[in-house]
Amino acid sequence: MSGTAVATAARPRRAPGPGGSGWRNLARYMRDPLGTMDALARDHGDVVYVPFPRGHSFYFVADPALIRRVMVEDQAAFVKGRALRAARRLLGDGLLTSEGGEHLRRRRGIQPIFGHERIAAYGEVMVQAAQRTGERWTDGGVVDMNREMTGFALDVVGRTVFDADVESEAPEVRAVLEAGMRVFHRFLLPGAELLWNLPLPATRRFNVAKADIDRYLERLIAERAALDPPGAGVLDHLLSLRGEDGGRLLSDAEIRDEAITLMLAGHETTAQALTWTWHLLAANPGAAAELRAELARVVGAGPPAVEHYERLAYTQAVIRESLRLYPPVWALARIATRPYQLGAHLVPEGGTLILPQWVVHRDPRHHADPAAFRPERWLNGTPPPAGSYFPFAAGTRMCVGERFAMLEATLGLAVLAAGWRVSPLDRHPAPDARFTLRPHGGLRARTERIG
Repeated sequence: MSGTAVATAARPRRAPGPGGSGWRNLARYMRDPLGTMDALARDHGDVVYVPFPRGHSFYFVADPALIRRVMVEDQAAFVKGRALRAARRLLGDGLLTSEGGEHLRRRRGIQPIFGHERIAAYGEVMVQAAQRTGERWTDGGVVDMNREMTGFALDVVGRTVFDADVESEAPEVRAVLEAGMRVFHRFLLPGAELLWNLPLPATRRFNVAKADIDRYLERLIAERAALDPPGAGVLDHLLSLRGEDGGRLLSDAEIRDEAITLMLAGHETTAQALTWTWHLLAANPGAAAELRAELARVVGAGPPAVEHYERLAYTQAVIRESLRLYPPVWALARIATRPYQLGAHLVPEGGTLILPQWVVHRDPRHHADPAAFRPERWLNGTPPPAGSYFPFAAGTRMCVGERFAMLEATLGLAVLAAGWRVSPLDRHPAPDARFTLRPHGGLRARTERIG
């Protein structure tokens, strides 16, 4: 039975689940969210009810058909989950955190910056950022690939969004991201808002970092607004948007919210995708050899460029396979705004659905040999079942920057893989599931020049 919103409450049929104490379930989930989700799906099936404290109802959903219906057909029956709603403290009411009509208004304003022509213009910026990254490496040197890929992605987003060298000009960008990571799990706690009123060290670090980045963005917005003629960055586009009365469509505060969303959320996910890609290529030398063979065949001796992108089919497949095994956004949450029939189970109003990419992307029913890194699975022309692969979400909440992210990751990988071999020193990095999926403690690796 497919999921559908229902206008009147029926007698609930509770989904199977582990039962037990809500506080114990919460502690287990926060201690090991990935292992907990794997166990729930393995032991209880595709729809699992887990009681959390203070009467919160959580449903973990691993059925692709139901996931697709929740994200696409019935998306209006839900709002975002607790963590993303609480992220307004950092991101304000930008595209990622807004709802309903406000979300649609902002999406329509931002979507043109990710159109085909604009995206192509960003390609050269991406290539140059990757070249700058490689220039910092030494033959036989050791780097933290997570930090390197974060620097690369921040360089790209700074020059495309702000037309500025954010990576060197604004160390507070890294500071606010790290501070946000430290407090992320707090968003999941019942009564989490009360914690912000306590003088905790993590709270103080977050508040200081946020104030620093707000001042930096306010200065950048004022500088870009004063340009004549206007600049060509994303920030300039946002400043140029006009309403029916001819006035600016977005206020300075609204532009700030979009800018920090694009900067932090955009670069963080790409950085993590590339970090895990280097780990997977090192663990699968056959795939790494095939990647370099494609680069030699398509690109030749020069650096990759935007015009090569469509022909770098295997390189794109490497990125898509990395997103399957290590999705930076490892689970999505949706809260029902009214009683909702989820297959055979009725979710009460206020119930939270967890849609775990981590679990569904590794399900053998939908992905053959799911633990294996096989980029070629994306080249056979047979897509996986709808709802079984959603690293960028789906429906009206689908990531507006998917095309940008794929171009950035593909070109960044192509430039660096053509000249460097990366050998992680830790062959089994532990995934750390916070706001994004990061390797715990980073990914130290040796860089070896090729040729």
